[in-house]
Amino acid sequence: MPTRRMRTECQRGQYKAQHCTLEVKNPRNMVFLVLLVPFLPLLTGSPLPPATTATNPQCPPGFHVIYGRCVQFRTEIGTWKEMKNECFNEDAEMVKVDDENFMYYLVEFINDNGLDGHRYWIGASDEDHEGTFTWTDGTEVKMGTPFWGDGGDQVQEPDVGSSENCVGLAREDHFFFFDYPCDAKRSVICESVSKIQ
Repeated sequence: MPTRRMRTECQRGQYKAQHCTLEVKNPRNMVFLVLLVPFLPLLTGSPLPPATTATNPQCPPGFHVIYGRCVQFRTEIGTWKEMKNECFNEDAEMVKVDDENFMYYLVEFINDNGLDGHRYWIGASDEDHEGTFTWTDGTEVKMGTPFWGDGGDQVQEPDVGSSENCVGLAREDHFFFFDYPCDAKRSVICESVSKIQ
């Protein structure tokens, strides 16, 4: 069932066309938007890309292959900088969620493996330049849908000024991106920088 946020974004044209493909008016002139994303593979015969690819790396112990990347879920909590160091100690970086398919399979893994009771830091912040979110490798974070959440208030993140500079996945909003104070305590998702081939 589409959420109010999804319907609003479809009406504004913020979702890609394939996400908002059917509009049906009932006799009472109410408009229902049917989001077909979960059913698109069934309707088109084109499956979503698999969660693992043919060029899957072999990951170091404790890491999982998700969409061709080696990731580790660290469920202890700490500040953004503390958890960045935790990843570094594992020869890893905080995860870079820069692809819609990777995000889909990452969240699916979280939900399917009982990891959905945590809030996670990811490797993005705007500490270097207020309002410009970058990954730890210096590349810019994609803004808007489908990455950033709205917390149900219809105002898409990031929506707070200089007090919230670090990015995490919000379990309260389907693990979309939110900006938080960097000294908040969260778990972290790490991505291995060394893959065993």
